[in-house]
Amino acid sequence: MNHTDEKRASQRIQVEVPVYIGNEKATTRDVSWAGIYFLTDQSFTEGGDLSFALDLSYALPGKPIKLDCQGEVIRIEQLGDKFGIAAKINNFQYLH
Repeated sequence: MNHTDEKRASQRIQVEVPVYIGNEKATTRDVSWAGIYFLTDQSFTEGGDLSFALDLSYALPGKPIKLDCQGEVIRIEQLGDKFGIAAKINNFQYLH
């Protein structure tokens, strides 16, 4: 794929950050202001709504920062016994 095929609205940063979906803890592969890709044990519905929280406490040690996010599942990939979930972030707010 070349750069003209790129559909992302903003550049993603490869970083492993804890992401919480309900009671499940997963890990991101990459994140941007517009989207997220994470690995999980559970499958989701493509096009379905997604509520999740990102734990960014690594950014400021000693000052917990979480983002409460609302999004939409864009793509699901089967990766062995895990699922790779690509999601668009529609809305977020800072939680301290």
